[in-house]
Amino acid sequence: MPTSVITLLSFAFVLGVLIFVHELGHFLAAKRVGIRVLKFQLGFNPTILSFKRGDTEYSLGALPFGGYVKMAGDSPEDVERDERGNVVIRPDEFLSKSKWERFQVLIMGPTMNLLLAFLVTAFVLYRGAEVPAYQDLPPVVGSVMSGLPAAKSDVQPGDRILSVAGRNVDTWEQFYIAVGSRPNRETSLTIQRDGREMERIVTPIVPPGRSRFEIGDIGVMPNVHPHLRSISPGEPGERAGLKVGDVILAVDGQTMTFDTQFRDAIAKHPEQPIRITILREGAQQNVTVTPARHGDIGWLGVGRSVCGLWRNAGRGGHTYGHCPRQLDPGEQFRRQAVRTRRRGPPVGP
Repeated sequence: MPTSVITLLSFAFVLGVLIFVHELGHFLAAKRVGIRVLKFQLGFNPTILSFKRGDTEYSLGALPFGGYVKMAGDSPEDVERDERGNVVIRPDEFLSKSKWERFQVLIMGPTMNLLLAFLVTAFVLYRGAEVPAYQDLPPVVGSVMSGLPAAKSDVQPGDRILSVAGRNVDTWEQFYIAVGSRPNRETSLTIQRDGREMERIVTPIVPPGRSRFEIGDIGVMPNVHPHLRSISPGEPGERAGLKVGDVILAVDGQTMTFDTQFRDAIAKHPEQPIRITILREGAQQNVTVTPARHGDIGWLGVGRSVCGLWRNAGRGGHTYGHCPRQLDPGEQFRRQAVRTRRRGPPVGP
């Protein structure tokens, strides 16, 4: 489905929820103070669904960009008059209620929207969201992408990045913010290599496809890798000898850091042999496999995830998973990188 269609449908859904909650506030408040509600409609005409229950007609309009609650006697033009032209005041009409009761009906729409925003925000913060776990770790370079500023400035795997433009960076998150905010600007980089501090000058670039956001990048990666969580029987991955728990280090000599890199590397080589470097039980091995063709892309039949790449940034104080031990041949950085955890304010005693 095209992105534009998904965006439009998402907008219509969110707007519909906001309108429904808003009008529901008016509706409930009117019922509470004893006002007769004639119609509750979500969306604009033409009406595509309608039914009546009691005094109220409930309907759904075809255009999800509005809605309304029609109350008895909610305007002077709607009041009933007797034979002499005098206004007939009924106790269940809007204008027959006190100013305080009418105020309650009017204010409950925006109040319900504010309550919805509070509840949604609380739920999202409670549940948390998956974010890269390595972002909390010291920025120790795991790999350097060829042709990008870091490689041109002699930044090497194993270098510990200490500062960017004179500002200390203690975590990958701080490093990404410091570099990302300086696209196309010459930037000093202080690194530590073999116990010695040295300075490099880099100019972060905006990678293709990200020019819309102008986020700088110098082409360094953390030391994490995808690992295989499942193997489909009879597929090329199984026939080549890949096993669950194998850590994908490289494809045809190109370091694999993220799952998307591994997926793209496979997709580009349908029915073409490739060499996959894996880590299994602490030992590196090379496996040659020929991806099958599924449409225009290559297919191995393996389930992948980035080992230890994700943590939950919601509730605090709970570690919920880790990667196989072979990801850590003795380096503290990699031992930390393979952990996932929850970060945030503690919940409960």
